[in-house]
Formats: sequence, C-alpha cells, structure tokens
Amino acid sequence: MSFCKLSSEFNNNSFTQIENSFIKEFLPNINPLALKVYMYGLYLCQNGIEHTITDFVETFNLSEDDVVSLFKSLEELNLVDCIDIAPIEIRYLPTKNSSMYLKKFDVTKYKTFNAKSQELLKRQIDINEYNQYYYQIEKNHLDEDMVVKCIEYCVSKKGDKVSANYIMTVLRNWATDGIKTEEEADARIVMEEHYNDDIKLVMTALGLKRNCTLDEKSMFLDWSNNLGFKTDALVHLAKITKSKKGTFARLNALVNKCYELNKFSVKEIDEFFSMEDQYYDIAKTVCHNLGIKYDSLNIVVETFITKWCDLGYDKSALEKLSKYCFLSNIRTLTGLDNIVNKYFNLGIITADAIDIYLKEQNCFDEKIKEIIDAFGLNRNVNKFDRSFYNTWINNWNTPSQLIDYAVELSKDKLQPMNFLNRVLSIYHNKGITTVDEAKKEKLDFENTYKQKSTKNQIEQHEYTKDQLSNLFDQITEVEL
Repeated sequence: MSFCKLSSEFNNNSFTQIENSFIKEFLPNINPLALKVYMYGLYLCQNGIEHTITDFVETFNLSEDDVVSLFKSLEELNLVDCIDIAPIEIRYLPTKNSSMYLKKFDVTKYKTFNAKSQELLKRQIDINEYNQYYYQIEKNHLDEDMVVKCIEYCVSKKGDKVSANYIMTVLRNWATDGIKTEEEADARIVMEEHYNDDIKLVMTALGLKRNCTLDEKSMFLDWSNNLGFKTDALVHLAKITKSKKGTFARLNALVNKCYELNKFSVKEIDEFFSMEDQYYDIAKTVCHNLGIKYDSLNIVVETFITKWCDLGYDKSALEKLSKYCFLSNIRTLTGLDNIVNKYFNLGIITADAIDIYLKEQNCFDEKIKEIIDAFGLNRNVNKFDRSFYNTWINNWNTPSQLIDYAVELSKDKLQPMNFLNRVLSIYHNKGITTVDEAKKEKLDFENTYKQKSTKNQIEQHEYTKDQLSNLFDQITEVEL
C-alpha cells in the first residue's frame, strides 16, 4: 500500500492531461460518444480512481456491450488496447504512436504483400486494414512474410473470413513477444499447438466452458515460457482461483504473486497457503516491534516475511531481531531485511544462535574495553575497534598473549590504538606468534609515538547507545 495518497478533494482540483497530438489529429474526426468515453477513462486512469465498466455504464447510460464497442473503435485508431480477458481490460496508449496510422504509406512498396494477403481471405481487405498491417510492419520492423504467416494462421483458426480485429490482435501479441520473421512465426505456431491441451486443462480447472481468448492464450504462454510454471502448478492455481470465484484476470494475478514469492511447484504453493496465517501473524509482530503500521500486511508478507522464512527464520528469531533493530534505531523493514541478510551470511538463523552470537560478541567487547581502558581512553567500544579486533583474532590468528604484550608496549604511546595496529601487523607479517619472539623484535618507529607533553593529551569522550545497542551494531559492520 502506498505511503502517501491524494485526497478526493485534491483530485477534484487537479487536471487531466491530454496530448496535443490527440487534439490536432484525432479530435476533429472522432466519434463524439467515443470521445466522451475516452476522456472519462483517461480521467479515471490519470487520477488513480478505482473503477469498473459499470462506472461507464452508469455515467453514460450505456450497456456494457456499447462501452466495449466504443473502446473497440478506439482500438482501431491505436488509442487503446482492448485486452481480451474476462473481464475485458482497457490499456491506454500514447497518441504519438497512434498518429502513425494517419501517415501515408508507400502502397507500391507492399504490392507483393498485398497480393499474398488477399489470396488468403475471401473477404475484401480495405485500405484501413492494409494501413494497420503497414503500420505494424514499420513500427516493429516485421518481415512481410511473417505478417502473411500470421494471416494464414488466423485463417486456419477462424476461417477465410476472419475479422481484421482478430488478425491484428494475434499480430500485436506476436510482435510484443519479439516475433519478427517467418521462421519465428512457425516456431510460435508449433509452440501454441503444443500447449493447446494444457490450456484446456487450465480453462476447465477455472470452471470456464469456452475456448480461451487470444490474450488468455498469450498469458498462458507467458506463465509457461517466461515465468517457468509447469502445467500441473497452473491447473492447481486455477482450481484455487475457482474456489474463490475468481476470473482469468485473477488467475493471472495469482500466478504472478506466486512468481514473486518464488513458489513454483504444487507443494510449495500449498505450503505457502497453509502457512499464510502464520506469515501474517509474524508480519504483525515484526511491525509492532519496529513501531510501524500498515493498513494492509500483504506487501509485508509478500516482500519480506516469506523470503525470511524461506531462509530458515521462524517467528521467535524474527521477533528477537526486530526488537534488537528497534533498540538500535533501525526501524524500517528494509533495515531489518539488511540485518537478516547479514545474519544469514554468518549462518545465524535460530533465536538460540542469535543469543549465542551476541554473547560471544559481548565477550569480545569486554576484551576490547579492557584495551581501551588500558590506554586511558574515556569512551565506549565502536565499530572501528571491533573491526581491528576481528582482524587480529580471525584474520591474522594472533594469540591473545601476544595481543596483551603489544597492548603493554602501546600504553604510553601517542595514538596507542594506531601503534598497537602497527605492532601487530609487523608480528603478523614476520610470522611472530610468541611473546619471546616479539621481545627480540626491534621496533624502529617506536620513538615517533612517544608522548611529548601532557598538554598534548586531549581527553576523549563520545556519547553512544546502551550496551545492547552497541552489541547489535556489530552485525551492521559485517560486509556481505
């Protein structure tokens, strides 16, 4: 759900934009009623107002068929796309593309194409239909033979009097999918024939006793080839949609939801829906702990909770992490997501593992604090100290006795932490691992770190968070 939204009063005082090309090229000749419907739809879309075809029926006192017919006439001008699903969906198009219909095409250039196209149809192809073909060819850089193949395919499906609208719908779908040559069209036809029985299974599972529309078939191919769903999963999702009295459009939304959730098999889908209540319970707890509110938890569940649970985190672990985030001034889901990912990279997933990790880090902090106190520095442990200590212990494998010896050498030095880092670096590079070996090593740079005067000593003080917050900060310092 959006964080900000416009009030209805704001919408009433705002504006609906109309492109100049529409006024110049379409307004003088467009059907007046189609113009009203077009403008009203544009107003609804631009202002984000929820609506259905019923709003058009009631506003203009028309039947649903009349509204669809008017939009179909606008589709012929390429002002909108009528997506043939149930219920029908209208998509507004930029008029700069529509205006190409008004350009004059070189008819002689398409003489061979015209002859081949007309041979396939028993009805006469008019100038407007030819112009639509020319427009698609030039706009999408299609081979003429590909368009002829498309017409031939449509004739095989609907007969030699197939409508121009049907052909154009197929042609637009193919062009959108990147089909430009006759060979690619042949491959598409083979693929569609291969999936025909599978599509019928989905339609039956959805409770539809009709053939699928072209746009519904296009959606199915997208689910199978682009999104990677198998037919058994799609049939299963169709049954779920039917149980909720959903439409093909609802099925499309559900398929895309499962895609976003990374749920592709029947088992994964069933597990998600069986745990959906638990996901929402976790979302509610996490949001409460972070001090944030959402009118709808759908986006929280779909974007974050399911992903974290897939990583292996349960409610107790996420509850603990969200509380620690709040105490560390990390109070967004994105911030918590960053923490979860870093803990995951450390292999810390359960609530017990989180407690053990923080306990270990507390021991490290106590050791670092001893070093800071030994240097006479009046401050708390910070991320730089932790980074240094992590390097000494984990990267260089420096023995604790050797660190203690180096600390003693650094106590009376100017910038003691800097001196300590330099000493331990020398020990590491020379393979020194014992105190006896270290005592034999001459430090030529030692004089440069001698204290000159007590006047040069500046008391250091830093206001920091409480101990728990300091402990939790450590995880934010881990590099992914």
